[in-house]
Amino acid sequence: MRHHIPIRCAAAAAAVTLILASAAPPAEAVAEVAGATFPEQIVQEVTAVEQDEQAVMQTEQQISMLANQAINLGTMPLQFWGQLTAPVMQMQQIIGQAQGIAASVQDTAAQTACEYGDPTGSVGYAGGTLAQWTQGFNQQISGVLHEYGLSQQQVATSAATEQTLQAASRSARGRNQILQACNAMNRVFATELYQLDTDMRSANTAILQDRTANDADRAANTRALQDWLSTPGWAPRQ
Repeated sequence: MRHHIPIRCAAAAAAVTLILASAAPPAEAVAEVAGATFPEQIVQEVTAVEQDEQAVMQTEQQISMLANQAINLGTMPLQFWGQLTAPVMQMQQIIGQAQGIAASVQDTAAQTACEYGDPTGSVGYAGGTLAQWTQGFNQQISGVLHEYGLSQQQVATSAATEQTLQAASRSARGRNQILQACNAMNRVFATELYQLDTDMRSANTAILQDRTANDADRAANTRALQDWLSTPGWAPRQ
């Protein structure tokens, strides 16, 4: 998506020129991001992460219970397998959603810095923090899966995850492999989603402050231009 930024910059420059040459936009006007206003986007993202955090707590309880049963029985029985598939599918969805939210906020930060400027560097720093979170999150997921003989490609999509679960269900070893990997990943999720929530809130605060400050400057410039245009510079002699 980054190749669109120069186009956005050009569009932003044209928009600034248009604003300064016309009436000021309404004070309540806000930027549209991905079909939603920026405040709506923030609410959607924060709510989604909080829901993911709650889901992780639920899956952690389910998987821990199954892990304890498997330890007592010496293996993961096939009759318990159906109780594991739903939490595993939910974990795959959480991975994708968390990555998507981090990418969305990074993209908003890049748009803001391009269109509004980033005089303090706070917006760029916030976007960089989320990029680091994404890299670290992916590395941890990959590391856990590798430890149990799996790869990210095997859980990259819902279809791939379903195929992996089908293959694993055919043997006690495969079922234990999935159970142990998911049990370990839950611990990663609990920490990383909390960090994503923190980083996302900080990034959106920086973005919002930058937009608000620049909107105020634009409104002030527009008012000054309107005052100048409404004041005659000269009058013909009678």
